[in-house]
Amino acid sequence: MKRLLNICFLLGFTFPLLAQGSLQFNQVKLLEGNQANCTVCWTVPANKVWKMGSFSTNSSTGNLLYYYVNTRQLGFFATGVSTNDARYANPFPFWLPAGATFGYTGLSNNQNITFFALEFNVIP
Repeated sequence: MKRLLNICFLLGFTFPLLAQGSLQFNQVKLLEGNQANCTVCWTVPANKVWKMGSFSTNSSTGNLLYYYVNTRQLGFFATGVSTNDARYANPFPFWLPAGATFGYTGLSNNQNITFFALEFNVIP
């Protein structure tokens, strides 16, 4: 019985120490770009996280648009393509932590793109 109480006592103090805080909704972000290539367009502010939800663009020519996190190309998505091909799978949603940079490449002339994100405050 004493051993069981010790285990419960240790678990009661250990689990709260593993918590990383909670999230509080802050705002909806519209990240707009019109450059052909912008691998570092936006940076997530300190004590914030972004949930990247989707994007919209006026590109209808089947462009492949690549997205970058911290200057590393992580994936791509197609515009103007209606296919179930796994290569064109929608990468959204994904999360970006504080300090992360986000960008894209692949727009043509006279095209723009808007990424939709939810911003959360990190509450310790």
